[in-house]
Amino acid sequence: MISTTGFLALCDSGYEPVRRENLATAGVGPYLIRVHAKDRSSDDKKPRFLIQVIPGERTETAPEPPPSTIEEAAGPLLVRTSFERPEAWARLLQVLEKDPERYESVTVIDNHAYAGFTADQIQMRIGRDDGGRPDSTLVLIADERALASAELTLLAVSNLPDEDDEDNEGDEGDEGDEAFRITLAAAGSFVINMELANTSFSDWNRDIGADGVYREEHY
Repeated sequence: MISTTGFLALCDSGYEPVRRENLATAGVGPYLIRVHAKDRSSDDKKPRFLIQVIPGERTETAPEPPPSTIEEAAGPLLVRTSFERPEAWARLLQVLEKDPERYESVTVIDNHAYAGFTADQIQMRIGRDDGGRPDSTLVLIADERALASAELTLLAVSNLPDEDDEDNEGDEGDEGDEAFRITLAAAGSFVINMELANTSFSDWNRDIGADGVYREEHY
């Protein structure tokens, strides 16, 4: 068996984890799974199992360093920075796949090289054209907090150049471009309206809830 995410769990027949412990103790790579069973049916008792998870040989001596720029950056980005909850990430991707009209412009970055990255670190790796304009002006981050939330509260980050921020914010100062969290259910409309320039980043920022999360859905 090969773990591509660095996570393995023991699941029942419905693919629900029996225990939430991560069995991939050596991270991404191959594993040998051994199952030992003791039949106790003659004693009218359930059989007992011993499951061994043994890391296989690793060919990589060290993880590759993150690239200096996100080459795929074009339009809105969705960057995964947490890899501890693969089931939540899979649920997020399913939502994107079921609603392609809303998310077709979003480029998904699923690369372990960006594990634990902050918003500032991601922004520093977004390329710019000869005029200094970034390849992507809107970033959604699937960090630990986002994937731990039932609502999948992504971190929304404005990557607009300073001069564009000033044009869009008017008299609001710099508060309008502060990062905020938005539920995945509301993110589709957010992306579309930002892409069409129907709204500015501050239009959404100012309507966040007391907990810093935007939840309104627009159709």
